[in-house]
Amino acid sequence: KFGNSINVEWLHFDDFYEAIFYLGDVEHIAHFDSSGVLLNLKKNLSIAATPAHIKAKAKLHGELMNAIEISEDEVVGYELIVRDAELIRFSLLLNEKGGLIQKSKL
Repeated sequence: KFGNSINVEWLHFDDFYEAIFYLGDVEHIAHFDSSGVLLNLKKNLSIAATPAHIKAKAKLHGELMNAIEISEDEVVGYELIVRDAELIRFSLLLNEKGGLIQKSKL
């Protein structure tokens, strides 16, 4: 499925496998069940590649520092790290439309 990947690292957990790899210059993390079925894929996004509606939602909480796109057959959400005016960092979990699922202080 990810035949052009490089620097592949595999990890095994109790009931799933995780592969960390690069496609081009972009880091990906794929989770597979024990039979090899892809469960989800996380893709590190540059700030520029982050969708505008997600950047707009992040801005409500502070400066966007990092973005990860989460896919399960299609995009289902985003994990973000933002920093507020007091330089306090927060982790945000947004759905694909930008709705806030969870916010936690780092």
